[in-house]
Amino acid sequence: MRAFALQYYIIMRNFLIACTISITVSLTWGADKKKLASAEPLLKTSVQKPSNESRLRLMLRSNGYETQFEKADVFQFRVNYYLKYFVNPSIYLKVNPIARLNSGHVQSVNGAESLANRISIQNAGAYYEWMKESYLGIGILDQYEVFSALLIDDQIAFVAGQAKQSHVTGPWTFSAFSQSAIPNTESSTTDQNGKESTPMLTSVGVSSTWSPNERNTTHAKASYFKYSQIPTSVSTASVIGGNTSADFRISETQRAFKYEYYGLDTEINFRRHLHKSAYLLGSASFLENQGAPKGINQGYRYGGGAGINILTHNELELSGYSFRIESDAALASYANTDYFRTNHLGYEFLASWKNVKQNFRVSFAFVDLRLIVENPAQSDGKIYFLRFEVLNVPI
Repeated sequence: MRAFALQYYIIMRNFLIACTISITVSLTWGADKKKLASAEPLLKTSVQKPSNESRLRLMLRSNGYETQFEKADVFQFRVNYYLKYFVNPSIYLKVNPIARLNSGHVQSVNGAESLANRISIQNAGAYYEWMKESYLGIGILDQYEVFSALLIDDQIAFVAGQAKQSHVTGPWTFSAFSQSAIPNTESSTTDQNGKESTPMLTSVGVSSTWSPNERNTTHAKASYFKYSQIPTSVSTASVIGGNTSADFRISETQRAFKYEYYGLDTEINFRRHLHKSAYLLGSASFLENQGAPKGINQGYRYGGGAGINILTHNELELSGYSFRIESDAALASYANTDYFRTNHLGYEFLASWKNVKQNFRVSFAFVDLRLIVENPAQSDGKIYFLRFEVLNVPI
């Protein structure tokens, strides 16, 4: 319990330091009533408490992957619940638990792989919002809201504190944000032993959103990140996942990083309707770890596609992407599992059919990966899945 309290003390200390600029800006902003009005503040004593949001998503998914070392065919049932509950007009809670039930088989060279049913938390935080799109938040927070899926898998959440200051003008939203987080792998418990310091992930960044209506949106974000005090258990697993090992060995089974992990993470995505029944979509991400040398420190993903409304209330969407994640572009333990962590390049193809009226979707995806640099712990691979989703179930 003392260790858990100490972790929260550390994250709150770093969080408060990171939030100083944002709070100062917000207070200065509030001193000028005209500027405050132009910024469209949400919170006035006369404003009623916003409506709570609650939705449930159900998913059936058949997926598999194959490498030189492993082969799996898995059927998964997933329940994804989302709740946004307003305590008052300025304080709210966001909760997003996910339950995964798996059935199937996994084969591996050493026989160590197995299926596990589990419940995870994608988001469970408390937020204070003083004006539109500006908030302080603390709890178990979704990391995809800050980083691209190249740097951190889009299903990972860390114990963290976040601050965001925004300015809204017409269809544009401009924001600056900061975060201090405690990285972890499978749960909200960190991975260090009693002799190691608490790991940290700190970042600052900016973002911009253009959204004149629900049919047309563009969102871009860029952040500077830095990992520090990463535990030996994480570095050992990350070396297996593609990162470069230090020249010395901690022990016969433990490995340390050769390089540090800090640098630039960026992403942009858009959806643009060309006609009432057709639209284009696309995204691009770029990642650079400035702690490692050129040739092994960058990652990117780019591509796009198109969608079209067919018949009545049906939407067909096709897209393709190319990617490359060099061995030390990201810290492998937290990197995207769809690309086997790091040290892979390849392409992915996605297709989906959505019934808008009945609110369900059927999707198919295929990912083909190849090694960039030969590594005895890694190999080429293929991933595929077929998924059926009921998007918003009445509660």
